[in-house]
Formats: sequence, structure tokens, C-alpha cells
Amino acid sequence: MIDSMNRPDFVDFRRQCVRQLARPVSARIRYGFFRNPNPVRDSNKNLAFGSMSEYRKFCEDNYPEYFGYARPGPATLRSLSDSGRTNS
Repeated sequence: MIDSMNRPDFVDFRRQCVRQLARPVSARIRYGFFRNPNPVRDSNKNLAFGSMSEYRKFCEDNYPEYFGYARPGPATLRSLSDSGRTNS
């Protein structure tokens, strides 16, 4: 495991962390977040829903799936061996 921590990508990552920690906290906060524009959320409308199902339907219809408001699809069963993961 120690050898894997010396991989070039981890070495570069550690250097980036050291550089970030050298910045003042205000700079880390300023550049550590980004604004993701959302026309529905940013429309300054107060929305109220009569039920959770109405809210979910609104989110599904108005938000892109990558925002995380989509309902999960039907569950599929896969064995651990199919996914490449082991239980050890």
C-alpha cells in the first residue's frame, strides 16, 4: 500500500494540497466553491407544493438528472463478481 502512495498522481495531489494549505483561508473559501446556475431555482419564485409527490414531479420535470432530484430506476441485482468487487 505504501508503494501505491508514491504513484506520480498521488505525489502531484499531495503537492496541490500543500499549495492550497499555503493560501489564506479567505482565498480557499473564495475559490473552493462554484456557482452552478439553475434557472428554476434562481427565478426568485416561492414555490409551495401540496404533497411530496407534487414536489417530486416538479423536480423531475424541471431539474436535470445530474442535480440528483431524479427518482431511482428499477433496482437490478448483480453479483459482486459481475461488478468486479469482492467481499474481502
